[in-house]
Amino acid sequence: MRKHFIHTLLASLILSAPLLFAQCSNYTPTEKDLPVETLTELQTAFPKAAYVELTETATYAVKDNKGKVIGTVLLSSPFSDDIKGFNGPTPLQIALDTKGKIIEVRVLDNDETPGFLKKVINAGFLESWNGLTVEEALNKEVDAVSGATFSSNSIKNSLKTRLQAVK
Repeated sequence: MRKHFIHTLLASLILSAPLLFAQCSNYTPTEKDLPVETLTELQTAFPKAAYVELTETATYAVKDNKGKVIGTVLLSSPFSDDIKGFNGPTPLQIALDTKGKIIEVRVLDNDETPGFLKKVINAGFLESWNGLTVEEALNKEVDAVSGATFSSNSIKNSLKTRLQAVK
């Protein structure tokens, strides 16, 4: 009985060692830490992206294969988690070029009604901020898409809340 207990204890320690090491080490998050988006999906905004590095809360430096920063990705969560659309929060990914201009706004996994979200996307609502600096985007007034007001306002308010945190 005692031998079985010792073997079980040793097995538990061996199996938990990697977890303990990861929690105690200076682990640097990479693209696998992005909650939804993959590096391949980021390459629509950054064709030369090779990897990303977490630089601060929900902010990633996008780098090429030589380690040069080619842009930034901002995630709206956790900054805008309390902003609700029709069925809950609408988390966003906001891609910025090296000059701080918005390249792309993308809606991440959410519980919005697909039909409402499709109206917003088809109306070009997400492109409303493309080419704008953070300051310009914060000052831009964008009308909600008719028939998808809750979803539109959630996206707009989430974007502005996240950008305000950058400022």
